[in-house]
Amino acid sequence: MTADGGRWRFAVLRLGVAVLAVVLAVRVLHIQVFRHDEFHAIGQGQWWQESAIPAVRGDLLDRRGRPQAISVITWSVGVAGSLVEDAGELASTLGPILDCDTGRLERRLVQAGDAHVVLDREVVLTREQKTTLRRFKAVTVDTVRSRVYPANGVGASYIGFCRQGPDTTISTGLEHSLRHVLAGKPGRSQAVATAIPGRDLGHVVVREAVHGHDVVLTLDGELQAIAERRLAEAVERYGAKGGSVLVMTPTGGDVLAAASWPLVADRDARQEDGAVWQNRNFNWMFEPGSVAKIFTTASLLRHAAIDTGSIFDCSDPWIDGVKITNDGDHQYGDLALLPAFAKSSNIYFARAVANLGTEEFHRDLLDFGFGQLTGAPYPGQPRGLLREPSRWSGRSKPTLAIGQELAVTPLQLGLAVCAVANGGTLYAPRLVREMRDPVTGRLERCPEVALRRVMAEPLAALLRQAMGRVVEQGTGIGTRLDWIDIGGKTGTAQKSCDGRGYTRGAYVSSFAAIVPWQDPRLVVLTVLDEPRGVHHYAAESTVPLCRDILEDVRRSTDWLTDAPGGRTIIRTDDRWARAGRVPDVLHLSSARAVQRLAAAGLAATGAEREGVVVDQVPAAGTRCSEGSSVELVVAGRSDPGTGNALCPDFSGLSNRQVRGLAARLGIPVRIAGAGYVKNQTPRPGTVLDRAPVILRMEAPWR
Repeated sequence: MTADGGRWRFAVLRLGVAVLAVVLAVRVLHIQVFRHDEFHAIGQGQWWQESAIPAVRGDLLDRRGRPQAISVITWSVGVAGSLVEDAGELASTLGPILDCDTGRLERRLVQAGDAHVVLDREVVLTREQKTTLRRFKAVTVDTVRSRVYPANGVGASYIGFCRQGPDTTISTGLEHSLRHVLAGKPGRSQAVATAIPGRDLGHVVVREAVHGHDVVLTLDGELQAIAERRLAEAVERYGAKGGSVLVMTPTGGDVLAAASWPLVADRDARQEDGAVWQNRNFNWMFEPGSVAKIFTTASLLRHAAIDTGSIFDCSDPWIDGVKITNDGDHQYGDLALLPAFAKSSNIYFARAVANLGTEEFHRDLLDFGFGQLTGAPYPGQPRGLLREPSRWSGRSKPTLAIGQELAVTPLQLGLAVCAVANGGTLYAPRLVREMRDPVTGRLERCPEVALRRVMAEPLAALLRQAMGRVVEQGTGIGTRLDWIDIGGKTGTAQKSCDGRGYTRGAYVSSFAAIVPWQDPRLVVLTVLDEPRGVHHYAAESTVPLCRDILEDVRRSTDWLTDAPGGRTIIRTDDRWARAGRVPDVLHLSSARAVQRLAAAGLAATGAEREGVVVDQVPAAGTRCSEGSSVELVVAGRSDPGTGNALCPDFSGLSNRQVRGLAARLGIPVRIAGAGYVKNQTPRPGTVLDRAPVILRMEAPWR
């Protein structure tokens, strides 16, 4: 080899080394600079395995702290067959923990071969058991978070459900609308991996999970169970397509129970009808019928369109070319406001509302919350239907006055009735009482929200009195109870057919109750959709449903224990085992008074003569033991037309005083209105004939 040839080969070698160095430098620059993030992520993925730290979903509790929806943690235990070293030893350890037969478990592991097999998807493990399982590299323990509903189907459509998957969460009801409060925010952790399968160098928490808040609802689980049980019985008894029961507190707008048919009997069973997850109290609309006369009356009196003594002919159905009939085509003749309210005369209110301005009437209905969203945290609520006056026809005002051309949800109607019960304030609905941070213990209360005053207290008091009269002597008499005074209003409305008239034979019956009406504690709204036959009348369906619910509330809860009219146990011996109030028998015939006292377990004295009871001792409402005697003062009926009897002065007397004086003197009277006598016909001192004395009453608030 020549020297020149060696130098040439050495030069080529140096050039090759230089080129290789340049290529390597360029490659390093390309990887470290231009593709740094890509290869860094690949390296991180090989050595750092990132996983989510799930947040614990908050619990839902009722107002007394009883759990309605809770989150529980279980574990899914499995075995990676490829890592099993001794199937017998592993089976003997897993058997007692998983409560499995050791021999059968060993055979299952052998049959699995190298595959991964899940042995139990929801097992509760102690800390010691988890430590024991981690000693086996073949055992996998994965956390499983489940949602459990201790009350099962009770309140299912109200509470809803939450089903969490790897990527999606499906929820309904309050579980859905309160999801931002309940869900929390998941955290993130990283595990440092090794080349040895099943081994790692520990976990690093990148971001802590923020757990969801516990939510205390206004719901009373016991009232909810009562409402659902009685609603189910009523739907079956009256052949209804569906129905709802809403129970609220008059002040604050708290929803205590919201039962809706169809019901969920068992959450674990497959629900064929998706309607079971829709609560009618929040997302179903119906025409309220005569229940709306409560608010028509409020508007009429608020604007002095009429007073309690205003009398209208309730027999002629034709009103300015529009035919409005009373239920059953009853012809009541001349009626004043309160008798018309008790009899639920459509003709009276259709005539009376002609004195009321269109804009005034529409504004008052809006003030009561009709045609507007309630703001309750429940998904899918409609506004209801209340058209602008510009879209009203010639018959809109009289039909609105009797609850037609108006669609409401039970919640809207319940809130409006609460305003009457509490003295005139419309509250926003309250479904949540407070929210609790389970980590810090911080408590956030949800205050009551008063929206606006819709009427003065004296007017609200008169409406409650009118509702009390409905139960005492009107269409709601079927809900009258001896132990408490209830005020209410019935509604029987023919179902509309998509705005194209009404469906023949299809009705919605409803009953709104204030309990007790003198000192309201509860507002109860019962609604049945298409009860069959004669039960389409509210008096034959929703009224007895409300009565049954109140009887259960009295027996099983403390909501009405100290309410006016409630019975009190004074002694435990037989004579005092049931102490009750003396019923009011004034102005009844002597025979009817004896019957009513006997029904209350009391005896009557002084009722031997036929006539009308003008006084009783003890007075109505007095508590006395079963078997006690009530002394009655009975006045016989006289014929004032045969003598020179003079008309007495009734001025300033109350309704009760008028009837007492008239009964004692044997004078027939006709009373228009309620309150106290403002004027009378004939005048005091006039010689009486057979015609009744006409007395016009004036309410105290006027």
